[in-house]
Amino acid sequence: MKALIQLVMAAGLTLLMAGCKSSNYEQGAAAGAGLQESADKMGQGNAKIDAALAALNDLVNKPGDLPTQFKTYSAAVSDLESTAKDVQSKVASMRGKGDAYFKAWDEQTAKIQNEDIKNRSASRKEEMMKRFTEIKTSYAQASEAFKPFLQDLKDIQTALATDLTTGGVSSIKGVADKANKEAGPVKDSINKLVGQFKDLGVAMGAAKPQPPPAPAK
Repeated sequence: MKALIQLVMAAGLTLLMAGCKSSNYEQGAAAGAGLQESADKMGQGNAKIDAALAALNDLVNKPGDLPTQFKTYSAAVSDLESTAKDVQSKVASMRGKGDAYFKAWDEQTAKIQNEDIKNRSASRKEEMMKRFTEIKTSYAQASEAFKPFLQDLKDIQTALATDLTTGGVSSIKGVADKANKEAGPVKDSINKLVGQFKDLGVAMGAAKPQPPPAPAK
């Protein structure tokens, strides 16, 4: 009898562990966290666009100590490029987690016996997946707008690395003016994307109880 009880308890524990392992909401929460992290990094990218343009405008409009000004500009461009690569890596990871989440959602929905619950779950999945697909499209569009902007900044850096003279600085002024004009739309598209990423990140994350407000003093 004792052996039978132990066997039943062991079987129950195995089922409990299997149930915990198959909790797909954890994958959704991970994808949601990835969206939030990507949004935060994109927001930092906008600040770094401002820093790169400030250094460029100082170099072009107030040429003085050109080597020092150029080093400041080069560092700002490199920092911006590094952030862009970090965003790209985080978004790729988030997409992988999201795809795995929706695939598992399909598998879990197929196991539901109640047709009403099954249909509601399938409908929710389609709604969330549509938003996820839209956000991937928005990211691709924003990324395509950002690439030529960053490339202009890098080309200016390359040109001045060879011709760091007043004449060389003057020769890139037109491209610098173009970069300033394009920065607004690029930043707007990034800001829009940040909002979309954060909203979907919250929607995909498992809700947690909020701490009670601090007592008034």
